[in-house]
Amino acid sequence: MSEMQHFPKFSYVSGNFRCELNLDRFSKQFADAQQWLGNRVLEDCKAYMPLLTGSLQQRSHTESDGKKVVFPGPYGRFQYGGKVMVDPVTGSPWARKGVKKVLTDRPLQYSNPQVTDHWFDTAKARHGEYWISGVKKIAGGG
Repeated sequence: MSEMQHFPKFSYVSGNFRCELNLDRFSKQFADAQQWLGNRVLEDCKAYMPLLTGSLQQRSHTESDGKKVVFPGPYGRFQYGGKVMVDPVTGSPWARKGVKKVLTDRPLQYSNPQVTDHWFDTAKARHGEYWISGVKKIAGGG
């Protein structure tokens, strides 16, 4: 007989053995852990994000109960990419009205040495283990 698995009320069948687990009582813990993770990722990323006016940090937020962290674009996408964009005719970062900028190979320059493009990757490398242990603790597994 083949193995079967079902979710969210987890069941496992193998041969004549059948086990059913109902994980509903953990739903609040899992939801709290997800929301904590989304908020923590957002806050930890802010230390590595550009802060010229603060608008990127102020407008960044979580959605879907912490399942999604949003760094709004197109400004967020441009900064995350880390490359200078210019007017295709003038070559200036200050494009003429209505002109779509083009990407260059030149990296953006940040005045704060802690700031980086791809700030999520930096935050994950530096705080990832803390995120995992925090989720485990809140969800009841650590």
